[in-house]
Amino acid sequence: MKQMEIAAAPIWARGSADPAFFAREQAQLGKLWTLLGLTTDIPRDGDWFRASLGGRSVFVQRFGDTLRGFENVCKHRFYPLRTADRGNGPIRCGFHHWQYNKDGLAVGIPKCQEMFGVTPRELNARLTSIEIATCGILIFGRFACPEHRETLEDYLADGFPILRAMWSLQRAPYAASTTIAANWKFGLHISLDDYHLVAVHPGTFGKNGYLGTDSVRYFRFGMHSAYFHGADENALADTVNACRQGCYQPPDYRIFQFFPNLVAAHFEAARNWFVLIQQYVPLASDRTLLRSWYCLAPFQPVDRGVAHRLLRIAAAPWLPLIVPFYMRRITNEDNAVCERMQPQARHMRGPILGRHEERIGWFEDSYAQALGEPAYSVGEEHT
Repeated sequence: MKQMEIAAAPIWARGSADPAFFAREQAQLGKLWTLLGLTTDIPRDGDWFRASLGGRSVFVQRFGDTLRGFENVCKHRFYPLRTADRGNGPIRCGFHHWQYNKDGLAVGIPKCQEMFGVTPRELNARLTSIEIATCGILIFGRFACPEHRETLEDYLADGFPILRAMWSLQRAPYAASTTIAANWKFGLHISLDDYHLVAVHPGTFGKNGYLGTDSVRYFRFGMHSAYFHGADENALADTVNACRQGCYQPPDYRIFQFFPNLVAAHFEAARNWFVLIQQYVPLASDRTLLRSWYCLAPFQPVDRGVAHRLLRIAAAPWLPLIVPFYMRRITNEDNAVCERMQPQARHMRGPILGRHEERIGWFEDSYAQALGEPAYSVGEEHT
């Protein structure tokens, strides 16, 4: 495939250099299904966690078997209802003790008749709710809007049964987070880039970092994309069918990018399969929170004989130490690249994309679509 040169478009880098554009970007992306957290974070009635959606603080809370999500701000005087990352208890504002029910309605207002001349229900003060849906143990949310009515399953398209199969376990995975002094898209771009491996990760990928064109296959589905190693053109459809039937066995390393900011992968370590998700949460135009979760995969591994089984059993106790070490190493190397790119955000032109960077172009098309901007095309100048 010939290299693709994407003409400089202000939208490509504007969100990484202009706080005002970043705010507009986040407002638009908050209308799309975005990962907020995991059901294992809130196993008990009354449990809640705080998250970020569209540049706004939100929280998700369990009410029995029901999950509800709200913007994290009291309707009275805009005080944050949740001031910690997680907890348990009623929705009660710490400023004036307004209390809300599971529908977001203020039902407990001190001296309401005296202060406002009506009962709490007559005042009808309601929190801004967010739509909630799950895929396995993953909780997604979005701010409701008329333009986006598709279900989470429709939005994730072929990725829904795959993601559900990868994250169907009920035990809490290992979790980690780190802050990157760079725009969130730089991190996303690296996850879509198979060309940088030798230069950035020589100690982990080495001479095998540059993958032959014939061994790499990319798939595009909806606003999302995937990388398969050593697969044919039917591999995505075959994976979807196997995941739906509950008989999927990973043949090789695979990675899926779900727009806007979620990466999911499965990988092998000493004959044990792991699943991983990473999310690049935008905090500011030049700052990102990278959240990661990983655990042993729920898939039944392919049986390759006694030696294979013995190695898998012998290695299993050590992998909780080894896997996070390599994950941190690779992540830190990628994050360093992002932080060195950030000062150049105002001056970026291009980029020029090669065969193993094709998915970056797909991502930028989805990004332009989400913001209502013209899609990128080779040789066309966007202003």
